[in-house]
Amino acid sequence: MPNPRTLLTGFGLLLGGYYVALDKVHQIWGDTEPPQITADFNAFALLFVLALAIERLVQPFSPILGPNTADAKNELRNARSTGTGIDVAKAETKLAEARSRTAIVTWGFATGLACLLAAGANITLLRAIIDPQGTQIAFWLDLLVTGLVVGAGTKPINDLWTRLQNKPADPA
Repeated sequence: MPNPRTLLTGFGLLLGGYYVALDKVHQIWGDTEPPQITADFNAFALLFVLALAIERLVQPFSPILGPNTADAKNELRNARSTGTGIDVAKAETKLAEARSRTAIVTWGFATGLACLLAAGANITLLRAIIDPQGTQIAFWLDLLVTGLVVGAGTKPINDLWTRLQNKPADPA
């Protein structure tokens, strides 16, 4: 389990990005009409591209967003070559913790950034899929869902898209 400071940092980055997106970015551009969605528009393609862009943007910064895993990897390599089973287990635990802490902080950063970009583009997931006029879904909720989905990266979006494509047609 990551330490509480790491969890707070991850959630702080998420909430910071979400707050700025909701309070500042949306207030600036919130009065504009959302982009018109054409009949052949694919919201998942847009979200996939957004998630991919965020992954590529965050990737170079991931080493500074959490503990340095290179040191833990070297320690594990040394333990495997010269240490005992206990040393190897400790080094593996240290590496897993470093990766976990980095992943949590990176997730918070990516999700906050996704909220900012979604608010700036005035495109959110639930509005694009369910409510094109933006009348039924609260923007704050839609923005949070969009940030969480896009911030999670491209794999969950691919999985969701595959499930929706394989969903049986409604017999109407």
